[in-house]
Order: sequence, then C-alpha cells, then structure tokens
Amino acid sequence: MFFVMPIPAHVKTSVINRVGAKLIDLALVISVAAILPYPLGPLVGFAYSLLADGIVYKEISGQSVGKRLLKLQVVNKATKKPANYRESALRNAPVGVATFFAIIPVWGWLILALIGLPLMAMEIYLMLTVESGHRLGDVMGETEVVEFKGHSS
Repeated sequence: MFFVMPIPAHVKTSVINRVGAKLIDLALVISVAAILPYPLGPLVGFAYSLLADGIVYKEISGQSVGKRLLKLQVVNKATKKPANYRESALRNAPVGVATFFAIIPVWGWLILALIGLPLMAMEIYLMLTVESGHRLGDVMGETEVVEFKGHSS
C-alpha cells in the first residue's frame, strides 16, 4: 500500500516540458513496438500510452517515464493526488485512440496521420491558449500537470 501526499496548488507548467515528456514517452512506445514481436509490441506500447500517467511504483506516482525525467506529475484536479489508471486512460484517450491505429500497417498509419496528428496539434494549441494550461485530455480525465516536488515523509 502506498501513501500518496496531496500536491500543492496548481501552477501552470511549461508547455515545452509537457511536449518534451510526451516525446520521450512516444519514443519509448515506438521502441517497445519495434522490439517486441507484432502485434504484442504495438499493443504494449498502446497500453503504456494510455496508462503511463497512473503508474504507482515506489516513489513514482502519477508520472510516465517522460514526466518523471522532466519532473512533472499528473494529478486529479479536485484532490491534487497523483492520477490513477482510470484518470490516466481518460486523459490520454484523445491521442491514445488515434495512435492505436498505428498497429494496422499502411491504412492505420494513414488514419494516424489524418486524425492523430491534428489531435496532437489541437492538444498543444489548448495548452498554449487556455489560461489554466489544460488540454482536452485533462478535461476528460479531470486532471492537470504540475511540477513534481517529490514526496516528503
């Protein structure tokens, strides 16, 4: 059982750090998809892309690998506690569902390009223009990204 400390009040995080964290995670997803045999690799990558922000392991909670490296954390907007798997799946659904099509050779890649890339662009646009920095995924998951300060004992 893990004890999770609530996170202090929200301060809008750097869009560059958020995009950088997502790029790190996408590189991880692509690597897993390329290393593991088809269709296992793409499916594991897809699962990671949906659930990574809900990881709870030792001192890691509410952080994908990319967010951990860039000292960011996903928290529930109301409770300020680190995101769980449900919140992670909801917040990552807009991009995750589009990237799921990458599993299908050729036609899936076309769908990804036509739907996934515009969705990702819209998410970045929302992070830049919405005062709170929330994107569609944050609204769907009732989450926000904050700077990770670590947990005190």
